Amino acid sequence: MLLDLERAICNVLRVSGPGINPATRLIGDLGAGSIELVDLSCNLRQIAGADVDFSRIFRQKCANQDGTPLDITLQEIMDYVRAQVADGHTSRVVVH
Repeated sequence: MLLDLERAICNVLRVSGPGINPATRLIGDLGAGSIELVDLSCNLRQIAGADVDFSRIFRQKCANQDGTPLDITLQEIMDYVRAQVADGHTSRVVVH
């Protein structure tokens, strides 16, 4: 799934793939804005068959915030999608 996630992020944010890794932050490292997050969510739905509710992820992170700027990593997105799959919120997932 990391390869498909990386490809979706590269396409939506128009960035090069080699520097993207699980610790890459969408906002701080890649400059994602709200429109890019919506586009990325749509792409991830096609890839993994799971909705990625970024507002929910950010609300959860805000509650646990330790003073660092609010951001989300690729690993957190993958974990979120996997949790949705495990909870039965999707019928299909692509994992490489």
